[in-house]
Amino acid sequence: MKKQVILLMAMMMLGLTSCVKEVEFDGEQSESLLVVNGLQQVGQPARLCVEKSVFFLDAKKDCRAKDVQVDLYVNGDFKEALQVRDSILTEVYYDWTEEGEVMKERLLYAFNYCEGQYVLCAGDRLRFEVRSSEFDDAAEAETTMPDMPNVISFDTVRVDRVENTSTYTVYFSLTLDDPLGIDYYNLCPYDGLVGFSSSDPVFADLTSIEVENLMGESSEYYAYGPINVFSDAYFDGKTYSVSMSAYSWGDEYYEPFTLEVSRVDEALYQYKRTYDAYQQSDPESLLGMFTEPVRVYSNVKNGTGVVCAQSQPVTLVLDFIINY
Repeated sequence: MKKQVILLMAMMMLGLTSCVKEVEFDGEQSESLLVVNGLQQVGQPARLCVEKSVFFLDAKKDCRAKDVQVDLYVNGDFKEALQVRDSILTEVYYDWTEEGEVMKERLLYAFNYCEGQYVLCAGDRLRFEVRSSEFDDAAEAETTMPDMPNVISFDTVRVDRVENTSTYTVYFSLTLDDPLGIDYYNLCPYDGLVGFSSSDPVFADLTSIEVENLMGESSEYYAYGPINVFSDAYFDGKTYSVSMSAYSWGDEYYEPFTLEVSRVDEALYQYKRTYDAYQQSDPESLLGMFTEPVRVYSNVKNGTGVVCAQSQPVTLVLDFIINY
């Protein structure tokens, strides 16, 4: 079956490359939108990145909007105006001239960074109003700061050593006490637990869609980085243990395995889910030309972007030592 898929892809590539014609884009350029993004965290001030969208054929790197003003409302009442400043990313490079090597600097990206002073609390209902003199209407976004998760335990289940090697597979179990109602969780591994893999059904809607999955073979979710979200749809209102595993190398002592568990809002969950689906569709590849386009989630009114929320994390640490 895999050989047939590869052959089909090869035939498609030959068919597309056998006749090449340059086509000039003559459509209308879409109007610029106010783009608002920001992950709000309990115990931290409000933070947003604001910019204006750029047409996909435009190579412009300065995306700052003019005269940006951001107002924060908490539980229906005006709380503060966020401080707005330019955020400019540059890189230094060297160029050869008649006078020799000259150090130069070029712009990589520029946007508006906004930050408040009020420390966000669990249960706060936030509403942001973002204005710019370049846009008639204010962009708006709302979210509610979630409570910390109820974590019962985090421990190793077993450790399997790969025969004749110093490689180990460590199996973990994270037990949560989930309240009734819709909740979303995030797992952030670090220290010795650089990442993990899991075939637990809670990650089923985030696993990649590949030929092996279509043939009935099981797939795993691979967690690397700070955002690994899942919902409680599989275990709503129950005590549930999320299973995961990780590889370790060496024979002596390992750094502590650390896992941060937090609650997040639906906006972050939907954004991550749709962004992963967008990436899996591989829009810039040959195969992506034949797949249904995926719209990445946005909760910004009169603009685009995502403003989401995260609770304070529960930090779980395991000191792991190999005994043999």
